[in-house]
Order: sequence, then structure tokens, then C-alpha cells
Amino acid sequence: MTDISPTTGDVVLQAGQSGHAGVGGGQEALQDRSALLREINLARQERLREREVFLVVINIADTKKYDDIIRVFGYKFADDLLSIRLADLKFINIRQHAFRVGFWSVGLIFRSQSRADYESALSGLISLLAKPLICRGIPVSIKAGVGLCDLMKGLGSAEDLLQATFLAGQAAAATRRGYVECNYDLAEDHRRAFALIAHAGHSLTTEEEFELSYQPRLDIKSGRCASVEALLRWHHPTLGLVMPGEFIPLIEMTGLVQELTVWVLSRAIAQAAGWYQSGLKLKICVNISPKNLEEPDFVLRLRELLHVHGLPAANLELEFSAARSFSNIEQARRRLTELQTLGVSIAIDDFGIGTDGFAALEYIPADVVKIDRSLAGAIVGNPRQQVLVKALINIAHELGIMAVAEGTETEEALNLLMRWDCDFAEGYLISQPMTASSLVAWYAEKFG
Repeated sequence: MTDISPTTGDVVLQAGQSGHAGVGGGQEALQDRSALLREINLARQERLREREVFLVVINIADTKKYDDIIRVFGYKFADDLLSIRLADLKFINIRQHAFRVGFWSVGLIFRSQSRADYESALSGLISLLAKPLICRGIPVSIKAGVGLCDLMKGLGSAEDLLQATFLAGQAAAATRRGYVECNYDLAEDHRRAFALIAHAGHSLTTEEEFELSYQPRLDIKSGRCASVEALLRWHHPTLGLVMPGEFIPLIEMTGLVQELTVWVLSRAIAQAAGWYQSGLKLKICVNISPKNLEEPDFVLRLRELLHVHGLPAANLELEFSAARSFSNIEQARRRLTELQTLGVSIAIDDFGIGTDGFAALEYIPADVVKIDRSLAGAIVGNPRQQVLVKALINIAHELGIMAVAEGTETEEALNLLMRWDCDFAEGYLISQPMTASSLVAWYAEKFG
């Protein structure tokens, strides 16, 4: 038996007999998250120096593990497995409640008189969670994680602290010790993320906050600029300049991703069409979300945009980050094939990092791969990086795909890329991102 609060009797956790607990036995006692938030606020009011008061969030299993269990054993087995684990964490003193934080996550308030009691109880909890679960005679190993938040130190709202502790519990599953103390900066990150999402819809209705800048891409063989990438920037009224790497993943989790893509595509296509009609025939490259390919009318709406603005489809390239997966591969392949039939080029961005980019080559009919700047931008004086980037270029060419090297900042790097027959280069050596009018002046000066 592990007594989490030996002095107060607030909660006692017992290691049950895995596989013998009654199905559903641990789930009925769990209260909801709003009740836990009230308990957090009450606990923070205690502020007694002689006591240790922690918020504990136990992440029983991550979503991927849960999905794997369902795929192999089915929903009923997964539900039974959860019940067994909750019975193992047998909350037997009704004065201390357990709370449901997520489907496979529970939380509680931990109190003790000393740090030694706290560390001993934590050690016992980690040992308990490390035991395999036995369901219907089948042993299943699940790596649990525990998030901890010292409520005597944590700042911010109860909601922020719970969010940060939940994230710590998720991260803990990947660690050897099995627990992670809350990073209180995560609470601030949570507030910032919420502020961005809450304001994004309004920002799309104004002309002052979102803007596009343009970064030239050099055709290495000809030495000329034949295309530019449209880069989205957000000038938030209170948070200042926010970069796409922060706000795009947030917007992709909301229904605003379609509206944002329409905003970007309509302005980028209109700008490229204006250049085209004035004699500056630059291809415009736009990064969009894989979620856009789930829209049944995406190709039709894009065709209409090109028609309205008078831009040939061959002057548009759509980029998809290799770091983001497609939820429906067959559907994505059909949409991308339709786009290519229309004349639009398809590019895989962030190529070469992780395994997603290589896997994407199997199902994305790509015309271009963009070798990530973490690789291509570090080739000077780095023989290993040179081997990797040269190999990526060769792989692309063997598949009939053109290669773009991102992060090109020196003549030495450009010379290496030229020697390896790389097709295009992007980076500060060619130019920093600039406004549409500045790009016209830059082009005239360089190539006029």
C-alpha cells in the first residue's frame, strides 16, 4: 500500500490485483475537471509553510497508445483496461477525490507534512504505474507519466496550472523516471495560445494585422529569380509580431484554417497576377495546410481564384510541410493529382527531417522538395551534412523531382549546391523576405 498522505489521511492509493478488479470499478468515483479546478483554488489558499501541496496529474496512456490498443483489441478491451488501471489506483478515502482530467488522465491534490513523505509516496506511485496491466489474461505494458505542480509556487489561474501539469504528465511518459515537474512557463504559453486563437477570427477581418512578404528563390542553373515564396506574418495588436511556426499549428486545430488559407491564397494569387500582367512572370509559392485537402471544393475554389485574377495555374506552387500528416492519404492523393492536372505544382516543405518527408514521397505526387534549412543551411565546413544534402538532392532527381535548398546564406554554400546540381536555392544570400513593392525594385536592380 502507498499512502500518499500518511499524516492527514487525505488519500490512500493501493496496488490492486491487476486483472481481478471489477470492470468500471474505478471510473464511477471520478469527478469532473471543474471540480478539480475548485479544489486547486482551495488548496492554493492554504499556503501553509509546513505542508507540501502538489497537483498530481497521472497520464495513464497517451492517445497513440490508446489508438493502438483499440486497433488491435477493440474498444471494449480498451475500456476494460482503463477500468483495471483505475482500480489499481484505488481511491478509498472519500475525503480526497480523484478527478478526470482527460479520458486516460486523472488528477488529485497531494498533501504531506514533509518533502520526504512526498518523495516516498511519489516513488511508490511510479512503481505502481510501471506494473503491466493484465486484462483477460493478456499482459499489456503501458508507459504512464506523472505531472507535478507545486501549488505553493505555481502562478497563474487554476486552469493554466492544470493545463501545464497535464502537459508535464504527457511529457513524463517518455522519461526514464516517469514524472516531470510542471514548467510554469507552460501556463503562460497556454494563455498566449488561447489569446492568439481567440483573436484570430477578428484579425482575418482587418487589413492591418496579417500581411504577406515575399522571399525570392534562385534558379541555380540560370542564376535568375523565377519564383517567390509568400510568407505570412501576423502583427498582433498586443503580442506584437507572431511568426507562422507559432500560430499556424493553433489555427489548424480550429475551423479557421479554411478561412486563413482563403485569405492567403487570394492575396498571393492577386499579387502574382498583377506582376504577371505587368510582365514580371514569377511563380508564386504558397504553404497551405493538409487540412485544406479535406475540403471537397478546394480544387474548384482554387481554379476560380486563378480564373478571376487571370493567373496561369503553372504560376502557382502549393507547399505542404512534411512535418504535418494527412488524415486521409487516398483523399489527399486524389486532390493533389487534380491540382497537378490543373497545372499547379506541388512541393514538400521541411524535407529531410524525421521520416515523414520520405514517407510522403510514396503518396504525394510532388514536383519539388524543399530541403530543410537545418540541413541545407549547415553544409559549409560540415562534411556529414554535405553527404546528407547531396544524397537528398540525388534522391529527388532519381524520382524526377526538383530540389530547393533552404537557408542558403554564403557563396560557398551556393557553390556546393551548384556542384551537386541542386535546382534552386532560398536564403539570405539571395534576399531576405520583402514587401511586394520592394521585390519589384530588387528584381529590376538584379535582373533588369
